[in-house]
Amino acid sequence: MTDFKPSVLLVDDDVRTLELLGATLELQGFRLTLSPSPEDAIRLLETVEFDAVVTDVVFDGFSDGAMVLAAARKLQPKAVVVLITGFPQIDDAISAIKGGAIDYLRKPIDPIVLAAMVHRALREARMRRAGDSIEFVELVDIISEMVANTIERVDPYTAGHGERTRKYCRILGQHFDLDRSTLERLELAAIAHDYGKIYLDDLGFLTKKGPLTADEYREVQRHPALGAEKLGTHPHLEEVCHYVAEHHEKWDGTGYPHRRKGEEISLPGRILGVVEVFDSLSTKRSYKDVWELDKTLDFFRAQHGRAFDPEVLDAFVGMLEIHGKQWMAQPQLDLEAAGLALEE
Repeated sequence: MTDFKPSVLLVDDDVRTLELLGATLELQGFRLTLSPSPEDAIRLLETVEFDAVVTDVVFDGFSDGAMVLAAARKLQPKAVVVLITGFPQIDDAISAIKGGAIDYLRKPIDPIVLAAMVHRALREARMRRAGDSIEFVELVDIISEMVANTIERVDPYTAGHGERTRKYCRILGQHFDLDRSTLERLELAAIAHDYGKIYLDDLGFLTKKGPLTADEYREVQRHPALGAEKLGTHPHLEEVCHYVAEHHEKWDGTGYPHRRKGEEISLPGRILGVVEVFDSLSTKRSYKDVWELDKTLDFFRAQHGRAFDPEVLDAFVGMLEIHGKQWMAQPQLDLEAAGLALEE
């Protein structure tokens, strides 16, 4: 088993790129087959089994890499697919992920990063087939990377949002004496709560300046249910998906997607709802500035017993009176750590 080398089909019409990436991937433990064209790659997919496919998108000015992606999904659905291109567009990246690619990389490609990505993708694929055999801590690591390489890539200014939400949910969950299993699943839901956004039909609202239209708001309301659906059916994820689906429900029943109210919403779902809103308010986005702590506290007081469970909100507001300034400053620190700067 230790001598097993995953097989990779590498497709690019640039011979130097094929040779460089191929040599590096071989050194990183892969067995390579090189292909110079989409047509040749499709013939290989029809006859040779691969664990992964890495393909360029543009060949001779045409986006024929989509043909390779479609063929891989049809002929070898278990293979993971990574697209690479020198002409990246956000819409193309979203289409690639929706079409079954696990990621979409811009040239020039760092071959070491590519190798690590393919290893991770194969690990994720094994996770989906592993059933109960995978450890929960490994599942957390895998989901964290999936989120970082999807929604946080499309909207970089959400960098750290999932991890901060996870931290605050853990603290609040401990306050309510959640058992270890429930707390673990709440933390994972906090990481993954916005994952469904990557599957919306139009992600322009993520970087839109100004308020959403009514149609855009209806579209964004689909993301909790989509996230719960797309995270998968692994046994460890059943409660996680439940909490993800609930994170925009409101105490008074005016939330979405199911208009649950009061204790119809699970306690972890009510905790996640409060925490997620707080971190969103403390983060600068294309359509809003960072809120001051006093304004945030006033908002929470106004929504006491309306959007939020009074008991959960009281506990969290008490924590903000101690940690509020530090927690409000954390998004900017995370953006700086990610190499981003807020636009004034």
